[in-house]
Amino acid sequence: MKNKKFFSAVFLLALAASCNPLVQSLPAGVIKSVDGGVDWQFANDTAAQKGALSTVNISRMDFDPQNRQIIYAGSYTDGLYKSEDSAVTWSKILSKISVYDFAVNPLDSKVIYAAGYYADHGRVLKTTDGGASWNQVYNEETSNTVRSIAVNPQNPNEVVIGTASGSVIKSADGGMTWQLATNFDDRINRVLWQNGNVYALLKTKGLFKSTGFADNFSDITASVNKFYNYTTQMFAANAIGSFNQVYIDFTTPSLIYLSTDKGLYKTTTEGQTWQLQNLPIKPDKADTRAIAVSRNSSNIVYTSIGSTIYKSLDGGGTWQTKGVSIAGFVNYLLDDPILPQIIYAGIYTAQ
Repeated sequence: MKNKKFFSAVFLLALAASCNPLVQSLPAGVIKSVDGGVDWQFANDTAAQKGALSTVNISRMDFDPQNRQIIYAGSYTDGLYKSEDSAVTWSKILSKISVYDFAVNPLDSKVIYAAGYYADHGRVLKTTDGGASWNQVYNEETSNTVRSIAVNPQNPNEVVIGTASGSVIKSADGGMTWQLATNFDDRINRVLWQNGNVYALLKTKGLFKSTGFADNFSDITASVNKFYNYTTQMFAANAIGSFNQVYIDFTTPSLIYLSTDKGLYKTTTEGQTWQLQNLPIKPDKADTRAIAVSRNSSNIVYTSIGSTIYKSLDGGGTWQTKGVSIAGFVNYLLDDPILPQIIYAGIYTAQ
């Protein structure tokens, strides 16, 4: 009888929790820390509504290249947001399209590209007036999503996009015309244009680099143990099955971090050798996601697994951990380029 009463109490407690919206779901959106990741607060307000971003799935965040108080946040579920006061409040500058990635012209921040998916097609939209109006500059003929976009910092008319089917497509005239550069037959999670190079991060094949205008790519993760070796057509045991995100250092391009489903990897030789970082977690739970490295010191590194944020002060040698009460997982981390103690995190939840 005692056990039966205990079961009933547990059942009623579970039922009450499932009916209580405060217990059922925690906020998502954006969180912010001003003390180096010790404490985190939600930063989801718009001018019109408190907590308006609390159900938004964040894909990527970035600063305006000319003003670090201006922050952009792309959403898989709700377009593109902009904050002009360091995430105190946000305003939506693009609706409807699922924004997987965006790129801001570093010479003219009124020019923004948004890449994603809308009305059963992958698309790229462009604004030249800071988001007041948008025009479509690229449209996939099929439902193939445009997952990533990058502009050349030296020549912003040169644009590269990456698709879910593995195509790298480029434009030399600001999106007026496009041509296929290559196809990897693997989902492209990210394209970057940095240090004069174009990088493409593929879900299963790893990180590739082109020293030209996305002309000839070489595999710089060839030495990494991957789940599927597309050269030998062999499957590898206990290997990486998903490359999630990439960080390439702004001043030292030989320093690269990769987050994977098997942990965080680091190279200081631009891919000649890679080291698995010693995160304080079991290997089968080490599906790392976000990466951020301070521009003030490359020894300050952040990464995330689920709702836990990891911080290193010695370039990945040792780690501190901080669990945050959020729905879903930390999908993106953005470190202030001037004040490294200020960091933002974008949350993803499948609810």
